[in-house]
Amino acid sequence: MGIPAFDQEHRQIFKIAGRILEIVQAPGIEEAGRMLALRQELNLLVSCFSEHAAREEAYMREIGYEGYGLHKMLHDDFRSTQMAKYRQIVERDVCNKEEVWDFIGSEIGWLLEHIATADMAIVGKGVLNRPAARGLELAAVEREINRLLAATLNIEANAAVASAQYAGEPFGEMICQKIVYRRAWRKSVVLCGVERSFVRRLARCLYGDVLGDKPDLVLSTMEVFSARFWITLSRQLTGLDDNIDVCESRFLLEGTLADELRGLEPAISLLFRSDYGKFFVATDSWCIGERMKLA
Repeated sequence: MGIPAFDQEHRQIFKIAGRILEIVQAPGIEEAGRMLALRQELNLLVSCFSEHAAREEAYMREIGYEGYGLHKMLHDDFRSTQMAKYRQIVERDVCNKEEVWDFIGSEIGWLLEHIATADMAIVGKGVLNRPAARGLELAAVEREINRLLAATLNIEANAAVASAQYAGEPFGEMICQKIVYRRAWRKSVVLCGVERSFVRRLARCLYGDVLGDKPDLVLSTMEVFSARFWITLSRQLTGLDDNIDVCESRFLLEGTLADELRGLEPAISLLFRSDYGKFFVATDSWCIGERMKLA
């Protein structure tokens, strides 16, 4: 962000998450001692985030930041969704590795997207500081997706539309996801999927060779990151800045994608090729559908 105090707090949150992963991985620790260490780090993680969010919100009020209301709602969403997993672990005083992978993975997925988009917008940087696309011709969609991938994951994917009428045809090993959003009084559904090779490559970038092969950790990161990624893209493509809640997010069973797409009757359904692998997104969103027709 370029604000030293906030940048240092972001680094501290990620460092604590890293220590939690090390505690779970460390051999030869008695389970009672492991749980004690985990509880201490989890409590510290929650405390650091809460204090950081409060300071960030105070700063936004101080400078009269126009996006304060939406940004605070994002912080509140993190507390109500991601912190709920923390409370379950700490209150039960027992957990397994998979639960910790899920908590830390989803936390990192949320933070990656949030810091690179919403936080950077506070200081006039990043993709959210650009005006919304004027029309939804395919070139505009490609441009916004590439900008967002570069901002959030630091990759030059060179994504391009391979098909504007994707109907669920297989393109190798895929991980597919269904996300249900609520925007004001309307609900919308997004179906998305990505080649496993893409996910494995990103996992190694984020976690290295040691943790990149932990499927629970990687999938939790992907699930939450993806849900936030498509919200940000939607805002950039429609120009709407209202609150969007994630009502449901789950991975799809293999072989059910074509049926899900037929049932969705999507306004758009796009397949992309990229330097990292193929991926697709389809939605019944009336906002995007109407803008695509106008374009």
